[in-house]
Amino acid sequence: MARIALWTFDEKPGSDLAEDKVTDDGTAQHGKFQEGATTTGSGSGVFDGKNDYVEIPTDKGFDLDTGSVAITFTQNTASIGDDPWGDTAAQTLFSRDSTGFDEGGHLTIFVKSDGSVGVRHQDTESSHVFEGGDVPLGKPVTVIYAWGPSGSRLYVDGVLVDGGNQALTMGGNSEPITIGASQAQSGDGTADNLKGHFDGEIAKVAIYNEPIKPGGAPCFTHGTLILTPDGEIPIEALRVGDLVCTRDHGPQPIRWIGSRAVVLRDEPRGDDRLRPVRIVAGALGNGLPRRDLLVSRQHRMLISSRIAARMFGTPSVLGAAVKLSGLPGIFIDHGVRTVTYVHLMFDQHEIIFAEGAPTESLYLGPETLKMVPAEARQEILELFPALARGLGSPRPARPIPDGRTLKTLVARHARNKKPLLEVALAADMPAPSGRAPHSGPIAACAFVESGASCGPAARLTPPEPLRISTP
Repeated sequence: MARIALWTFDEKPGSDLAEDKVTDDGTAQHGKFQEGATTTGSGSGVFDGKNDYVEIPTDKGFDLDTGSVAITFTQNTASIGDDPWGDTAAQTLFSRDSTGFDEGGHLTIFVKSDGSVGVRHQDTESSHVFEGGDVPLGKPVTVIYAWGPSGSRLYVDGVLVDGGNQALTMGGNSEPITIGASQAQSGDGTADNLKGHFDGEIAKVAIYNEPIKPGGAPCFTHGTLILTPDGEIPIEALRVGDLVCTRDHGPQPIRWIGSRAVVLRDEPRGDDRLRPVRIVAGALGNGLPRRDLLVSRQHRMLISSRIAARMFGTPSVLGAAVKLSGLPGIFIDHGVRTVTYVHLMFDQHEIIFAEGAPTESLYLGPETLKMVPAEARQEILELFPALARGLGSPRPARPIPDGRTLKTLVARHARNKKPLLEVALAADMPAPSGRAPHSGPIAACAFVESGASCGPAARLTPPEPLRISTP
């Protein structure tokens, strides 16, 4: 087991209960909205910075010698203090704490006045403080704090910002948990005398019984328009179960969605691998994408050209966006300061349409699965147990050339000044071997150049299990 509690605050506004979404550990650690705390109704808790918070009752299951807390949030106004106590206490995200040291295990995570994230973690005699990162107001941020016998680590938007070698714990602690306020001055076993009320939205709080760290995988960015039977919809508005137009199988339901907010440094450093690739409108050919498209480096775009046909004996292949950089209008965008990456996963690897351009859904080959954070990996393996049983990798929607061969393909396109989408995306374009082409009403998915959708009236058969190819 990895994740032992998850609060996503997707209850209706005015609800009393903040539900723990992880109950397969035998417990349901539900919280209560206090003093007017509420939700947006679309997946975030709303906190006014005055006196509201969420309280999760005391539970011995949180006495973790090894563990992690992950929080995704958006701060509205800056903190006025730098410590999680006093009348000018820093705005607090998570607290299992009280006055004094007691038996140790006290933990509070907060945002300081300079926008850095602070963590105070106590043992029986002293406070250990970790800090770093940058929290821009009005932008989503993800913080992960992990501890264990080998030490502690603090990550802010995927970047390791601080850590230590102390073997800290969250055991020996009889306190409840408060989300959105600090218990650093509370009495033992009770959430009182709270300080540092958070002003903003908290989208998710998760607790794990093991250290976790950020990972990366091919994905889209917020604002990307995805073609659906109801037209093009911003990716952040899509939900699990929504239908999306696919190139080969018509409308298909989304099985899993993951997202990750990243704050990037002004100068290229260790987080440079997280910078998106910008594909300028029309850069792929045939007027696609219709608007600038931002994707992660490893996200693959469809290449459909005579050059690809000659090299691979098939009219189209998939190539990572970073490998296409250097072609006119495709480059790593160092000007982006914040970006939220979004993954879309279906019953099988699919070609979908982003800003009109054909591209891939999340492909979970062995290496990609390793890069997915533990929480998301657990969700995916529960949805697709064949992956957990090691029954091979999903069949890719199109051939995926190795890096050297793809480099040759891109070089030939550049030398001959040919677009990557040289071949028109007609409905009769053959699907790859072993995958049945679609026909009938759903074939309209392919005509993205004209802006047509695949039509809400298309009929679907029940989704089949994830198709796995074995060695």
